[in-house]
Amino acid sequence: MNLETKSEAEGRRSIPGNYVTIPSVYHMNKPILLIDDDRSLRRALRLYLESSGFTCKEADDGREALVLLDGGLDVDLIISDYHMPVINGLDFLKALSYRVNGQNVRVILLSGNMTREMKHEAKQAGAFEVLAKPYDYQELLAVVSRACTQ
Repeated sequence: MNLETKSEAEGRRSIPGNYVTIPSVYHMNKPILLIDDDRSLRRALRLYLESSGFTCKEADDGREALVLLDGGLDVDLIISDYHMPVINGLDFLKALSYRVNGQNVRVILLSGNMTREMKHEAKQAGAFEVLAKPYDYQELLAVVSRACTQ
């Protein structure tokens, strides 16, 4: 994580207080897809990311997300809850790998109770990162920034 003084952060997007630099070239380019069956958590994350300069789209579960992607939604990053009805985060990740045809779409999985085995399986299925809930918003923003710049 790149911490700067306020004067060093001039001309860059940053979080007030800690001045975590987010490269502005990646902002408002392609949306981030947020997938979570908990509408209030999803909305809070969307508001936080949008206040940091990102554009977000939302889905209630993995099935709705796949419909959006199959319908042409173009994203660079997906942030998904692990435990959801209909299609959970891991099954979504596995289904996604068959749809993106080698495109580099990164997925961050979030979970409130994930075993070490579940985390390993998610990483094997292609998850960019797996974070525990509750997550620290600044830590998540640093992971999002890293995912968008690699």
